[in-house]
Amino acid sequence: MPEGDTLHKVAARLQVMVGQAVTRFESVIPELALVGRTITAVEARGKNLLIWFDGTHALYTHLRMEGSWHLYPPNSPWRKPATAARAVIATESWLAVCFYAPTVEWLSAWEIEHHPVLSALGPDLLGPDESDQPIAEALQRLRADPRRPLGEAILDQRLVAGLGNVYKSELLFMERLDPFKPVGDYDDPTLLRLLEAGRKWLRRNLVGAGPRKTRWDVGRANTWVYNRSGELCPRCNTPIAMRRQGTLGRTTYYCPRCQQVGAAAEPPRGRVLVRGPAR
Repeated sequence: MPEGDTLHKVAARLQVMVGQAVTRFESVIPELALVGRTITAVEARGKNLLIWFDGTHALYTHLRMEGSWHLYPPNSPWRKPATAARAVIATESWLAVCFYAPTVEWLSAWEIEHHPVLSALGPDLLGPDESDQPIAEALQRLRADPRRPLGEAILDQRLVAGLGNVYKSELLFMERLDPFKPVGDYDDPTLLRLLEAGRKWLRRNLVGAGPRKTRWDVGRANTWVYNRSGELCPRCNTPIAMRRQGTLGRTTYYCPRCQQVGAAAEPPRGRVLVRGPAR
């Protein structure tokens, strides 16, 4: 699914509609009529997007694996079929279309504060607070379950919002951390360094329209280990490995040597390592 930097870039693109009145609206929500309402804000919270109307209600979307938001000038052809549209918002100047999103909800400000997903989100590493407070809060939430494998914990949006599967594998490789060791095996400075690196790379990928990159050295690869199972590690030439992790079987890519993933930690062949919920 899109990661936090993708949603913040979407929100930034849709900002051009803020202050404009809706001239056309269609959605999968029956009888929801927004024509005449004013778009007052567009907000990303981790992997979630909120488009606010009149400052009192918001259209909430979560894109999961296939969803996307497109922004078009009026009367421009769409890049996806109209049958895939889950929400259409038009003003005199722009047309925004949400395709394939499985989650589209109309929420009041009170409902957002009490929403089972939105209200439970951990600190957003791309949020407006640039102090150390979000990092400190994320560390505290990670510490709440010290037995949970680190690779699962940093994907849990209730602990820290915005990191997805790509950043999980890349950050743990860059910081030389074993994804399968429990959080409790790492000290605070190590976890703080990991969270700070996550914020740095999320912010770095907000710039530009190209693909997400965590590797900026000479060469064609945009990532160190993600989606590169069987290739040689750029650091030590050990073959990059992949293992599925958590109840959802999310892929974790890693270097067994650089990240010191011992043979004793390997699960039995043909089985998925399951250690609690992952969101």
